[in-house]
Amino acid sequence: MSHVNPRSVGKGQYLTLLGTFLVSSILSGVLLAGLVVPAAGVAGITVKAAPRVFDTLPTEFDILAPSEISTITSADGEVLAKFYAENRVIVGFDQISDNMKNAILAIEDKRFYEHKGIDPEGMARAAVHNLKSEGTQGGSTLTQQYVKNTLLETGLQKGDQDLIESATEQTISRKLREARYALALEQKMSKDDILLGYLNIAPFGTNVYGVEAASQLYFSHPAADLSVAESAVLAGVVKSPAAYDPIHHPEEAKERRNTVLGTMLAQKKITQEEYDEAVSLEIEDMLNVSNTTSGCAAAGNAAYFCDYVIASLMASEEFGKDEAERKQKLLRGGLTIRTTLDSKMQEYAYQAVTDRIPVDDPSGANTAIVSRDPKNGHILAMAQNTRYGLPTEDDPHATQTSFNVDKAHGGGDGFQGGSALKPFTLLQWFKEGHSAWERVGGHSPSFQAYEWNIPCSPGHAGNWTVGEAARREGSFSVLQATELSVNRAFAHMASQVNLCGIFEGMKALGITQPDGSMIEPYPAEIIGAGATPLTMAGAYGAFANHGVLCDPMSVISVADRNGEIINEFEPSCHQAVDEEAATKVAAVLRRNGDSAGYSNVRIGRPIIAKTGTTDKNDNLWLVGGTPQVMTAAWAGYGHASTTSVAYQTINGVYYGALYGGTFSGPMWAQYMRNAMADYPVESFDEGNLGSPPPPPEPPSPAPSDEGDGDDDD
Repeated sequence: MSHVNPRSVGKGQYLTLLGTFLVSSILSGVLLAGLVVPAAGVAGITVKAAPRVFDTLPTEFDILAPSEISTITSADGEVLAKFYAENRVIVGFDQISDNMKNAILAIEDKRFYEHKGIDPEGMARAAVHNLKSEGTQGGSTLTQQYVKNTLLETGLQKGDQDLIESATEQTISRKLREARYALALEQKMSKDDILLGYLNIAPFGTNVYGVEAASQLYFSHPAADLSVAESAVLAGVVKSPAAYDPIHHPEEAKERRNTVLGTMLAQKKITQEEYDEAVSLEIEDMLNVSNTTSGCAAAGNAAYFCDYVIASLMASEEFGKDEAERKQKLLRGGLTIRTTLDSKMQEYAYQAVTDRIPVDDPSGANTAIVSRDPKNGHILAMAQNTRYGLPTEDDPHATQTSFNVDKAHGGGDGFQGGSALKPFTLLQWFKEGHSAWERVGGHSPSFQAYEWNIPCSPGHAGNWTVGEAARREGSFSVLQATELSVNRAFAHMASQVNLCGIFEGMKALGITQPDGSMIEPYPAEIIGAGATPLTMAGAYGAFANHGVLCDPMSVISVADRNGEIINEFEPSCHQAVDEEAATKVAAVLRRNGDSAGYSNVRIGRPIIAKTGTTDKNDNLWLVGGTPQVMTAAWAGYGHASTTSVAYQTINGVYYGALYGGTFSGPMWAQYMRNAMADYPVESFDEGNLGSPPPPPEPPSPAPSDEGDGDDDD
């Protein structure tokens, strides 16, 4: 139905309009016997004037489906969170007990099944009172109340303040308008449908709407199971949802309940025995409260993932034309939002991060794990060792900041990547035609400005003295340098390639400055740049996926309240970096997974992996995974990322120096062993790293006539 703006009617016209009820009611088949209007009231009524004035009022209005709870689920159907502006669950007529139907009709509209939308007797009584007292006494039928609630709901859904005000204004005009609508509505809807609509839309307490949500809130069972006493409580609430709220005002609710029960008894809706039993119950003894929390706080250890989902939907043009429309759909649409989260993997991730550092550990240090499917970008798990919420005096460590993601999705700027960034130097190394068998290193720790090739920003060239966790002098093959994570060797590699290309590769794989621009190409940034665990998992996934990067994806589909799919999201993947170079990087990282230095992260199947530890042991990484699941594991201080986690007691154990491989590595491995249990074993494309160079030939014996001299290596 199309909405027509209400026409304001003054009190001067009310007597004329009242006469219209006679005409309209007769036309609607309403029996008017007993309608008494004071003589002064009928003095100005004419047969001709009344229909003309009444006909100027609209007869049609929008009947939108009432706002309903939207539900976010995991990929396997587990409910994560619910969102609503109004806590409401729509049910069918046969899903509401007869007790409830009888109670609401007894107290609100005993002639509901007899009238045609208005009750002339009640209207006349209210009209006389209102004309004398300037008031707006009731007299409204249940149909009229349904009209009022529907008009208000339409205004709320559309965000139209004029509609909201016109639906709630305390004026005679509103009463007449509702009556006109009610007469028209009864020509289009059955009585049962109107009753059902009312029971699904009416307020039954503070932000609880519809009888099903009310039954679940107050009694923790469906509306189909409402008893006589429970039905009387709910029927009593609608007169004043705040005043008769049984949770906060049990005595007032009891008095109102008993009024409803008395009315039901008088109308023979219940027996004396049922009445006696119901009135004997205390409200507190009847209640079994189950609050339905709106928002991500109800998602438990998946709350940070839930935040990511909401941020993604609020930015999605597929979900709505602008943020206002998207928010309305989420809060009022009764949607089912199916996400990519694997509920079992989420539990394994949370177990791993809290086993490593429990929530509220005295150290205050943090852990985080996030997994992505390299082939489609699905986020499979996202966990950290914190409680979701705003910090308070009682819970100072609570946070709504996700350590796994960027600011746009509820996180921060990421953490310094350390040696976990070295694969990006490898990527450029292979792209420029270098070999995994070349010898690198053998350089002093100090690199001079002139040694760098930075054509995109020559001014960024500068001296860099490379730090090292241990003395690693001499030269190494690239494979050895990667396994041993030799900083000096990677600095040497970086000095032999276009340094800009390293950072262009990072950007192509999602590792950027917070504004999305390329990281400033300073030499030290090859191991000092910042990244979020989510982007690191994505980048490593692209190495395993032949250079194809899939954007992170958190929502699979959105269904409407009828279960019809209205949005279906597809993976967004593209060739981000050179295929051959990326495959070679994966081959090097695959050899890492088999090496002695990575023995504590083996999970019984092929993996790629790289550790990372930053200066002062302040950010500890292990990034890697299988062809099906790529995972970044991080430890540090989420809100103070340059604070060292070393030389202190963590989870009851005193640690000296800490490293990604020895601290985050076992956490990563614990999670991955469990997470991969249901996946088949898959191998990586090994890539073509070529053959190692032949060992140097042994020196030939010196001719006898040259004597026995020493070799001069």
